[in-house]
Amino acid sequence: MTDTTAAPAIGAQPTGGPQPPKETEQERRERVRADLEQHRPSTCRITAMCNQKGGVGKTTTTINVGGALVEQVPRVLLVDGDPQCNLTEGFRIKPPGPNDLTQARVVVDALDPIPLIRETKVPGLYILPASLDMAGLSSDLRETGTGLTLYRNMLDKLREFFDRILVDQRPALDLDTDSQLAGSDEAMIMTDVDEWAMKGLTRQLAQHQKVMSRSQRDDFEVLGLVIGRIQKPMGNFDAEVYRLLQNHPRVRCLGEVPVRAADLKEARNVGLPVTHYKKTARTDTADFFRGIAVQAGMVKAA
Repeated sequence: MTDTTAAPAIGAQPTGGPQPPKETEQERRERVRADLEQHRPSTCRITAMCNQKGGVGKTTTTINVGGALVEQVPRVLLVDGDPQCNLTEGFRIKPPGPNDLTQARVVVDALDPIPLIRETKVPGLYILPASLDMAGLSSDLRETGTGLTLYRNMLDKLREFFDRILVDQRPALDLDTDSQLAGSDEAMIMTDVDEWAMKGLTRQLAQHQKVMSRSQRDDFEVLGLVIGRIQKPMGNFDAEVYRLLQNHPRVRCLGEVPVRAADLKEARNVGLPVTHYKKTARTDTADFFRGIAVQAGMVKAA
């Protein structure tokens, strides 16, 4: 496990000494590409982190399961699929601006995605950032007439560099999220103890079937569900919803994440998963996410 608290400073000098010239954007891209070229995994699995209902912990789970994965596999990429850019900013990465190369342009115009890739403070953990122009991505995909295939085209270009890719989807059932599903091998569904979240889970599973039917695929797997924001004791109604989620007839429960706002916010405040921030790395909060990764079959128990 890496107790990382700060990004490595390239060519850092002692305080007061001469400072190296600032790295240009082109130099950064070339360095990241060279680093990625050094590791070519034999296989890569792409997981859509999803639920069409918002506020159920998709981004939090994506960040911290990603942290758990990179403790055991060399290269993990987190794709921010939400124009709110919460995952991107959760790592203290500035989203691309209106004059920059963006994920939306890369997807629609079939461009090289590698220049978009950003390093995080955790070795081996990378981000493909979101941007505000993704708010109109579904409309742009419809105009192409081949929108369902375009995320797959981009993700396939990234497979050769990463052992695991997690796609943090926005809370919606639309062509952009459908295209992300069509480009993924599997899904993990986040939910919470709420009647509406239960309905969202049902709609999400129905959408998976619809997308895979349109894509003519029968190899898509739902790894399971994660129940987030658990608070105990529960009232009778919530307890019944909780029981139904734990024993869902179609999707196995991979684990749960009790409310741990302090741990999660402390780690996020410094741009790190709970698994890699020295104050939270050995807490039960971090272990919840490690356990989810193990139960999903993504990694073996340490």
